[in-house]
Amino acid sequence: MFKPHITLPTPQLFNLSILCAWRNRRFNNHLLTLILILFAVILPLGCAPLVPYVPERPFSQEQTTQLISHLRAQGDETSSFVGVGKLWYRDGEEESDSNLLVVGSRPFKLRLEVTHTWGKPLVHLVVDKRTISVLSLVEHKFYRGFPGDLPTRQFFLFDLDLDSAWMILSGTVPILPHQKAVSMKPNEITLYNDDDEAVETISFSSRSLLPRYVSLPQQGFTIALTEFKELSLGRYPSKITIAKGDENQIEIRYKSLQLNKQIPEEVFSLNPPPDFEIVIPE
Repeated sequence: MFKPHITLPTPQLFNLSILCAWRNRRFNNHLLTLILILFAVILPLGCAPLVPYVPERPFSQEQTTQLISHLRAQGDETSSFVGVGKLWYRDGEEESDSNLLVVGSRPFKLRLEVTHTWGKPLVHLVVDKRTISVLSLVEHKFYRGFPGDLPTRQFFLFDLDLDSAWMILSGTVPILPHQKAVSMKPNEITLYNDDDEAVETISFSSRSLLPRYVSLPQQGFTIALTEFKELSLGRYPSKITIAKGDENQIEIRYKSLQLNKQIPEEVFSLNPPPDFEIVIPE
């Protein structure tokens, strides 16, 4: 009968087996300790700290006063501007895209030049407190009249009042005349007139406190200010979107915006070429 040969471990082999098992166990303990340390270090990085949620609150009256004062001061400090960029316009289903040059100076003066994207001039417009002059190179007509006499909506930012238009084009926020300023919602200030009617609402970024949206309910306009850049007088928007209702919208994207540069007076002179029809409303 076959008897299996069984070799009993010698004392040396037995001791070696115990030593290997002890070393493996020690290695496993070190490995486990290392894994626990890694979890302790990495796990908090992937988890948000347990911070109690604090809901945002409206601005205090002191904060409200400071924010409105800052916006007004920024507008007052902007004495002139030169903006170069793109103008996108939508009126219902019609859309147009063109190049834009805007020059503004105080006391109130404004010049706009709109050209096709390939360079063909379309409209030149000069505005001051007394007159509005429009050179329509498409119609071969020259319009001149007092503010309110010309159909400015056809050429100039819908029918937005001239002071507000100057401020918006310069990248600043117009602060309309008001009796009180109140913050009823987080990051928002509303200006009220003497009849307790809202005339303007300004929404601010929760982080930077930069103005983001301006609503002029009595005029029916909303203005969005985005893509802020650092300029000589602070941070100014390079993208300005003006909307009236759902169908009329103007978007201005400044490639460059220069502030408080000396502007020659002749920039705000506009006269008709000899072959243009002159239209002066009675």
